[in-house]
Amino acid sequence: MNHEPYQSSFFELTAEGAVLITAAVAVFFFGQNTPLMSLIIGLLILARFIALHRRGDLVFFLMGVVLGGGNDVLSMWRGVYFYTPSTILPVPIPVWMLFFWGQGFLFLRRIVRFGPFLSPTPPTRLFDRALALDAVIAVVYRAVVYAWAAVSYLPGALYASILAVRLLLIPPRQDERRLMLAVLMLGPFYEFLLIKGGLYVYQNGVVLGMPIWLLVYWVFIIRVIKAVFDWVEVKLASRRPG
Repeated sequence: MNHEPYQSSFFELTAEGAVLITAAVAVFFFGQNTPLMSLIIGLLILARFIALHRRGDLVFFLMGVVLGGGNDVLSMWRGVYFYTPSTILPVPIPVWMLFFWGQGFLFLRRIVRFGPFLSPTPPTRLFDRALALDAVIAVVYRAVVYAWAAVSYLPGALYASILAVRLLLIPPRQDERRLMLAVLMLGPFYEFLLIKGGLYVYQNGVVLGMPIWLLVYWVFIIRVIKAVFDWVEVKLASRRPG
């Protein structure tokens, strides 16, 4: 029997967002207390899995820990930004943040699979022309920010120029445009909450504590995340027992 890929409801999307807001409030009051924050985030994630779990959530949670947490570790190593709380890790990241990336990916799963942002047809393969181009751009983006994160405006100008050319070469679909606009508002807003709570500090944080390149990166990376998530959803649906 064929199964349709997962689609999220408005309740699931808002409930997942409430988990993120709860975590941001905890950061504001207890962010510098790493043992307490580790306990709070651990209990919050546990409660979330009990109340909101859907098939496939663990896959996306682990993707977040590995990919999001791995990106954090690499960014710390290259000095792009730094976390202010104490940590037991060899890089300056509180250990709970690695697992919180899993929660971040769960929210991204909900928004990517929400009605207005759904792709018109499920992908049949992971790498299409657009995603292949985006994979190259992602490598270029990381190289630029690792080399020039300390230089005001240069990474942002390069990011924006590359993104403009990318969107002209392969224009995004309507669902992608909607998602890019939504994440342009939601991503920086949530980053601002965490920065305001004192969790981390960016080099050249000129826009509410954020560098210009970060705003461009949110617009770019969400299309990549959407393409990968949609493909994973198709694979998960195909393996669902009839």
